[in-house]
Amino acid sequence: MEIINITFHQFIVFFIGFVRIATILSTVPVFGYQSIPIPVKAGLAFFISWVLFPMIEAGDFLIPIDFLPFVLMVLREILVGLIIGLAANFLFIGIQMAGELIGMDMGFGIVNILDPMTGEQVSIIGQYKYVISLLLFLAINGHHFLLNALRSSFTAIPLGTANFTQLITTNIIRMSTDIFKIALQIGAPALVVLFLTSFVMGIIARTVPQMNIFIVGFPLKISVGLVMIWISIPLFAYVFVKLMDNFEISVLRIIQVMS
Repeated sequence: MEIINITFHQFIVFFIGFVRIATILSTVPVFGYQSIPIPVKAGLAFFISWVLFPMIEAGDFLIPIDFLPFVLMVLREILVGLIIGLAANFLFIGIQMAGELIGMDMGFGIVNILDPMTGEQVSIIGQYKYVISLLLFLAINGHHFLLNALRSSFTAIPLGTANFTQLITTNIIRMSTDIFKIALQIGAPALVVLFLTSFVMGIIARTVPQMNIFIVGFPLKISVGLVMIWISIPLFAYVFVKLMDNFEISVLRIIQVMS
């Protein structure tokens, strides 16, 4: 596409494609954080739209004549982007939940920090797990998969042809229930050891009543939790790579369901 000499039809096609791409980039991991300036996101979305324009334009796309159908088409593309972005976030939500569960068991239930990427208060252990997962995600080229999924969305779902059926709701509900499975898979080693630590402390409290178990138990559980988090890093990396396979399948399935 020559950026100087474009027709009105090409401009509208480019704009609607840009809307979908910008929505996806605003919601998926890595690209969608508040710490990334909006002009940077918009520039990246514009560049990707320009690169993918031949693919976007290839579909049989009819521009709505009236204003209301045009707005509805734009909203449809926004919804497509939001659904793909939501599907791409479930894995990381589960990992952050695992960290929050571990933190609560360690006694860090009220210890929160400000997440600069979202601007919200989050669990310190949950944020640690989340950042590690993002680094692993980048290390195994997960961002390449997201860009490829974005490209594939225009092949599977040409502009204005998305189908919103009951299957989308079913798949999103299934993926949301997987959040708890992911949290247990990631947090199981530390949670089991912390449970056994609490069990042993309970026995000690019954057999040695004169010992102040609260003074001893609080630093003990923190120490045990931190040691387990450190020891389980290789296992965490292994499980994350396995979960990424399911993550990719789930995102591509969502795209296919809307086609």
